[in-house]
Amino acid sequence: MEFSSKRNREILLTLQQKLRHEMKKISLKISCCSLCGNTCQHHPLLCQYCQADLPYFNYQHLPYDLLLWPAVTKLIPIKHFDHLLAIAPYVWPFNTWISQLKYQHKTELAELLTYLLIHHWQQYLSLEGTNLTLDNTRIVPVPLHLKKWQERGFNQADLIARKFAQNFGYLYQADLVVRKKLTESQVGKSGTERRKNLKQAFSLNINPKTSLPEHVILIDDVVTTGTTANEICKLLKKSGVQSITLLSLCLAIPN
Repeated sequence: MEFSSKRNREILLTLQQKLRHEMKKISLKISCCSLCGNTCQHHPLLCQYCQADLPYFNYQHLPYDLLLWPAVTKLIPIKHFDHLLAIAPYVWPFNTWISQLKYQHKTELAELLTYLLIHHWQQYLSLEGTNLTLDNTRIVPVPLHLKKWQERGFNQADLIARKFAQNFGYLYQADLVVRKKLTESQVGKSGTERRKNLKQAFSLNINPKTSLPEHVILIDDVVTTGTTANEICKLLKKSGVQSITLLSLCLAIPN
């Protein structure tokens, strides 16, 4: 009976994979690029030509770990995370996509942004040596306060981080970090004001008997001054996490 049950699960998994593959083929046939309107080859909302033309950071001249870039060190002088990766500056079309996702409830854009983040992470792993494994690494999203989550209906970082973790097989823990303080918007605030606004805004949801992983990949949509990530990373480091990679869609760079 146990063998039969296992075999049935394997068959079901295979059928699900085939169904997803066929659904993707159909989706590609009936979709068009959200930027140019042409036929898509890999993702239903983005053709291969527009994908190649996106305003990525130029990694022929910059390190993948942006903390090694002096301009970022100046932008984020205090860092409690060990690595910072981002696909692109916070410019069009990324800023439009992220705004539409968050404020116009175009949740299909979470799939597109996750697809691009997965591609970026794969490139990073292929070029950089890392000791991250499926066993010692956990994916954690930057949380929203419960009230804001209820108003919006979702946490964009959760949507992206969840699918990212599923793609690579990393353990995902959405509730590890809790946003216990409903803070004001960070937009337009100085670094000092941001730190004051976020002071004691987060807590960890951990069992005293539960050990945290060696490594955490903290996922957010946009990094501006790193204040939010720093508050979270301080808690994680105090609880025993050895290294943290901040992985973001965009880095907002001042003009």
